[in-house]
Amino acid sequence: MSFDSLFSQTYNIPSIPKLVQELIDNFSHEDSNTRDIAKKLQMDQALSAKVLRLANSARYGAGRNINSIDSAVIILGFNSLKTLVIASGLTSASKNIPGLNQKKFWRTSFSVANIAKLLAKLAHQDGDVAFTCGMLHNIGDTLLFLAHRSQMQNIAALAATGVSKSTLEQTQFGCNYMDVGAELARRWNFPPGNLRGNRQPGASGSGWRPLYLSLAGQSGDANPSRAQRRQAASGNIGQSAAKSFGRLEN
Repeated sequence: MSFDSLFSQTYNIPSIPKLVQELIDNFSHEDSNTRDIAKKLQMDQALSAKVLRLANSARYGAGRNINSIDSAVIILGFNSLKTLVIASGLTSASKNIPGLNQKKFWRTSFSVANIAKLLAKLAHQDGDVAFTCGMLHNIGDTLLFLAHRSQMQNIAALAATGVSKSTLEQTQFGCNYMDVGAELARRWNFPPGNLRGNRQPGASGSGWRPLYLSLAGQSGDANPSRAQRRQAASGNIGQSAAKSFGRLEN
């Protein structure tokens, strides 16, 4: 199945809630304010509960009882909120995907995001954009599993032995999870910077996958050890957000 054919099956394309799309768009605008963000968050009961849970976590709550979305937005700040909102969108897009290992999917997403943020800061680039790109880097797996379940399960098994997942996908399908993920992000109206970050060097189109994200993505392709994943996530807002979704091991 070609890249175009993959996206011609609109009934197969994973989706994220419209509210999540709107919030992500708000975060990309310089004139966004906490009041507008809080107002939108209050429209989604489940997302509001996750925001309050994170605001009352040990990292942010410090013994205080945060019981309003307005207060939670101020305490968490835009960066932590954006991480949580993106994670919420990815939850919607990745749930009930036959054959997709949810635990590994989330563990890899947060590990790569944290590594990408660290490397971006070392390169004097925007760490928050890098983190978002890292979160999105393997979202293409959702559509590939929907369209090619058996082949993707075989690829996952081979990748577990150290073979490059992206190379296997490119050979099998003529595209890989990064190409598919960039197109999904475009269709979800994610900010252009996130689309460029999810393209690999030499991919079709004008985008460019930065070196720091490529290096971080290798941790997802090469199946890092549990200790490496824990080290990558330690001390970062990504770990707190991940735990609020119950996706990282304690």
